[in-house]
Amino acid sequence: MDIRHLRYFVGIAECGSLMRAADRLNVAQPTLSVHVTNLEVELGVKLMERTNRGIELTAEGRALYERATVLLRHYQDMVGSIKDMNRRPAGTVSVGMPSTSSRQLAAELYRRVRDQLPDVTLYIAEASTAILYEWLQAGRIDFAILFNLPSDANVVSTPLQVEEFCLVSRPDMTDAADTIGFDRLFERSLVVSCQSTTWRKALDDVAQRAGRVFRAPVETESISAIKAIVSAGEASGLLPLSSVRDEVERGQLKAQRIINPEMRGLLAITHQPGLEMTPARRAVHDLVIEAVKETSGERGGGAPAAGVTPILRAVPTRVLPGDGDGRRTVRR
Repeated sequence: MDIRHLRYFVGIAECGSLMRAADRLNVAQPTLSVHVTNLEVELGVKLMERTNRGIELTAEGRALYERATVLLRHYQDMVGSIKDMNRRPAGTVSVGMPSTSSRQLAAELYRRVRDQLPDVTLYIAEASTAILYEWLQAGRIDFAILFNLPSDANVVSTPLQVEEFCLVSRPDMTDAADTIGFDRLFERSLVVSCQSTTWRKALDDVAQRAGRVFRAPVETESISAIKAIVSAGEASGLLPLSSVRDEVERGQLKAQRIINPEMRGLLAITHQPGLEMTPARRAVHDLVIEAVKETSGERGGGAPAAGVTPILRAVPTRVLPGDGDGRRTVRR
């Protein structure tokens, strides 16, 4: 058995007849028949049945088809990757990221693309996790930086960094402690992310385990809006440390690490399983990983530390505004 046998078999299975497969593959029908017969003899099973409607796969044929299509795709990716090694990366590559990541990465990505990939244009799309996931599934963006996706989210993920979430307040509106227990969050006036974010899903999951519910006058997908409300002293916010690191270092905001449980999750760069990794896409993918390591001080990769209570890993859903009666529509 070789790649040619599998390619012919897949072609016949997809065309549904030897005649259409012969036209598609530019191979004579008798030749295709011989290849199928040789394949059946080698495997010791019947792979196809001739019917009045054309060719139908047996159970063994369907099993071979599923595996053969995967193998052929990997084979083409391998050949393409080797051929692309001497090609200079060029073209436009799109990366979607939440506002927390764009603030952390934008300047570093600009420098690296300018200096290392002169023939590549990087398009950065900023949106909520739900919208980014939707765009990724629809093929509107090449890559998306997403938080705490489950392993069965039907995307290929490469870990970037562990995000740690904190209670963020104006310094004169909180105490001097560096940490705050999760149960004490319910004593504070809060502004929180809306229910379309995976971070909010994680918060609600931990709260539900404790028999509590987060309630806030304002919910938003905008990190800028949360920080504006916090800076005005109206409320505290629940934000990833990376999104407020500059303000904390300048003394404008104070971040208190959440404990019992510690609220950590994994940020990853993701793409669809079938995405063709052109030289430009591969270069940008690797460049994003390097940029995250640089901006996060090599804190990236891996999984949350041992002993940390796991928080929800969920596929983001899009929560749309209601029609005035408080109801909201959830869309995958």
